[in-house]
Amino acid sequence: MENPSLTIVPQDSTDPREIFATETARASALPPKLSAVLTEMEDVARSEGIPIIGRLEGAIVSMLAGLHLSAGARVLDIGTAIGYSALWLADALPAGGRIVSIEIDPARAARAEDYIARAGYADRIEVMVGDAFELIPELGTFDLIFQDVMKHAYFGSDPYLALELLKQCTSHLAEDGVMIIDNAFCGGHVFEPDGADTVNQVLGVRSLNEALAKDPAFQSVIVPLRDGLWVARRVDGDAEGRA
Repeated sequence: MENPSLTIVPQDSTDPREIFATETARASALPPKLSAVLTEMEDVARSEGIPIIGRLEGAIVSMLAGLHLSAGARVLDIGTAIGYSALWLADALPAGGRIVSIEIDPARAARAEDYIARAGYADRIEVMVGDAFELIPELGTFDLIFQDVMKHAYFGSDPYLALELLKQCTSHLAEDGVMIIDNAFCGGHVFEPDGADTVNQVLGVRSLNEALAKDPAFQSVIVPLRDGLWVARRVDGDAEGRA
């Protein structure tokens, strides 16, 4: 069923364990300008209903990026929104690293560029406005891809779009690259039985989940944080990766 209206997953968890972990994440030192901008973005996202991954997930994504990336790394961020995730990724970039962030909404892309500049990361993040399916084929390969678009209204038009984007990401992920995908639970709807009112985004995320879980090219797991976070490392180029 085509229905683009899916509830935004709040950045703030009600789980006491995640609340505690979020508060410890807030205590971690960040560059002062970045810290101030991230806090402002969180407040804006709450008041305007803008979907962002939030403090705890942002810190985890940044940590995973920092553990994996090396000098000169290239990162692709699909679904810029106002630039929140891109900033967490940028904070983990090693020397010479670059981020390409794709946003389909020009107004949100402009807001993202403003926040990114104010945080001091304009030299490391390029925001591209357009359709990811049209832009990605021209962008080469990346060492890390972060994908946060599965619940977007765009994917309400066709349940196969989620799998198509997964294929594109896989074809542009470097050997031993890491792919991180948000909203594996699709607001909890993946746990519900199929029915005539099951929206295409949910069908798409279910197909993506099944495909990635079974793909021997990846060592992957869903971290049951907030709305579910896929973490997948490419191992098809590593003879010992599945040993």
